[in-house]
Amino acid sequence: MRSLLALAKTDLVITLRRGESVLLTFLIPLGLLFFVGWTGILGIEVDQLVPGLFALSLISSAFVGLAVATGFERKYLVLKRLGATPIRPLTLVMGKALSVAVVELLQLALLWVVAATVFDWSPEVRWLGLLAGVVLGTVGPAGLAFFMAGRLRAEATLALANGLYFVFLGIGDVFVPASYLSDAVVAISGLLPAAPLAEVFRWSTGAGDVTSGAWIVLVAWAVIAPLAAAKWFRWEE
Repeated sequence: MRSLLALAKTDLVITLRRGESVLLTFLIPLGLLFFVGWTGILGIEVDQLVPGLFALSLISSAFVGLAVATGFERKYLVLKRLGATPIRPLTLVMGKALSVAVVELLQLALLWVVAATVFDWSPEVRWLGLLAGVVLGTVGPAGLAFFMAGRLRAEATLALANGLYFVFLGIGDVFVPASYLSDAVVAISGLLPAAPLAEVFRWSTGAGDVTSGAWIVLVAWAVIAPLAAAKWFRWEE
């Protein structure tokens, strides 16, 4: 337990000290909240916008931040050196998971407080649905992050993770309504984690309905991605 907490604390401090991590996890979602909330661009309401930003926030920390950090730790043999210590791989993964959970809590709390105080956002929350969305929206993207970081070179992981982030931002129903996209793009988006996660968060905050397909996609990502990461992760490049 002491090793777990020490790893989580170290990982959290490093994450919060990285400028690009702070930009992705806090400043971009918050900036979108103010910009879209004040301008009303694309006709999206705050009650639709905030749940979408919840989804973007989880993906930024559980996927992009985790993938990039793990990829470069692997490149610079940090993971190899940790493997030579009594720390077990499971402890390392759990430490990173705990760090990500703390960052996500800070992200959601910040967005929630700002939306409530500045934009009078007062949702009718389905707490079990919200919690399920957070868990599924963390496990699936985190599994994909470990898979990419464990198979690709660090530079490739950096490029691909950031590229997918902007794909999720553009077609993930975060702040661009699906009605602005073609049917083919909507179909592709529905198979990726961002759009189903935004749908679940909107339902859990009383801003829309959720389909069984959204739950199926999120559960599939939460099962398949971690299994793939566990099978094919390599501790060295």
